This record gives sequence, structure tokens and C-alpha cells, in this order.
Amino acid sequence: MKNLLILYPHGLGDCILLTPAIREFYKATGHKVHIATLQRFKSAKFFDNNPYVDKIFYTKDAWHDYDNSQIGFLELYKEWKAFAQENSFGGIVMPMHSHPVSKIELNFNFLGVQNPEHYQTEVYTTQEDVDQACAIISSTVGDQPFGFIQTNTGVEQKDLPQGYGEQWLRDNRGLSAFIEVGKDFPALEHNINIQFEIMRKASAVCLPDSVFYHACHAINKPVDLAYFGRGKGVYERVKHIVASEEKVVFEL
Repeated sequence: MKNLLILYPHGLGDCILLTPAIREFYKATGHKVHIATLQRFKSAKFFDNNPYVDKIFYTKDAWHDYDNSQIGFLELYKEWKAFAQENSFGGIVMPMHSHPVSKIELNFNFLGVQNPEHYQTEVYTTQEDVDQACAIISSTVGDQPFGFIQTNTGVEQKDLPQGYGEQWLRDNRGLSAFIEVGKDFPALEHNINIQFEIMRKASAVCLPDSVFYHACHAINKPVDLAYFGRGKGVYERVKHIVASEEKVVFEL
């Protein structure tokens, strides 16, 4: 389909899980897609460098901007369907992940991609992102090997206990220098691609279920430890189809 608009009011980790479907859709049709992602992710610039995305729009949050999420998703689809018709888009899809199966597979289904060649997720960064990441690393830990940590996700069930990541990396990877998201650099002041590049250069990572777990797979980086506090069922829905090196735990 030409001129397809994807309404995707989901988290940043889910955005990474959408990348295989976008890429394979382009390979199958020769057409880039347009995406409406959450307004609060505008500064993250996640889709800005994706070569398979044309226009990027921003939308309200079904979970936080409405009385309940069910109403929110219905209202968002109604609003953006009208927008798509008014602006001569070829069609609109809103991938939803309510079924207890792989989100990557669901995204392929919503975009009508059959028999995809590759399931690999991707992130797209720039040399400017790399340079800014290197500057942050240099000012924080110098040239020491370091561990990359995330503790807080904004969802209490997903968070690591305070100090857990640092202690785990000391005990299990022998590291003494660390960079922690939101602690050693203000996350909201740096787009997510810069943060991915900081993580890329880390010697080891200790993470909760978050966008950084998914980014590790997208850049083929081993996951030293990932904590899925909401259980194995959540993990089964978001795990990556391409085999990779990882250690996932459900209890600490």
C-alpha cells in the first residue's frame, strides 16, 4: 500500500519492535511509511533517522490523556482515521498488542507483511549522536571500562532496586565505573539515539524491561542481565525472534 499511515501510540521499546515490519514493508512494496508516535517522544527522535519512514507525526497518549485507555485508543483511531482521509493517505493501521503473542509478529500482520526475510530489530543513529555520546562518556568515566545501568523505568513493577545494577556489575563483571540513565546524565536532555550510543560503548549492561533491553538486541549487544519483573508472559511477548546472547531473570 502506498502512503500508509501507522498510528503507533505505544512505548519506545515497542517502537523498536516495529522496525522489522517497517523495513520488510518497504522491501515488499517499495514504499516508506508515515508514523504517528507519542507526543512525549518527540525529543527522543527515535524514528528521525529511519530510512523507511517518511513523515513523522505526534499523537496523544491513550493511557494518560483519557479517562481510560480503551476509550483513548478508540478516540485516537477515530481522530487519525479522519486525518488520514483528509490528507489523502492510502490507508491507516493501528497495531495493537492485546493478544498474548509476539509483538513483532503482530506488527508484521497489521502491516500485511507475509513471509518476511528478516526479523532483526534496528536503531538508526548518526555521527553526531556518536560524538555526543563519546563526550558524555569522557566527562563521566574518562577512558575506563564502564557498566551501563538503568534503574527507574516509570513503572514500579519494572524497576530495578536502587543500587542493584551497580552492585551486580561489580560482583559479576568486575567493573568499578558506571553510567546510569537519569543519574549520571539527564535522559530528557539527550535524544534516545545518543543514549543508545553510550550503551553501545559499555563493557556490560544491567537493565530492567525497557527500551534499552530492546536496543541491545537491535545493535547486537549482549544483555548481561535484564530483569522482567512483570513475569515470563510479558517477556514472551516482547522477546526478540533473532537469537542473541542474553541473561533474563524474573526474580531478583
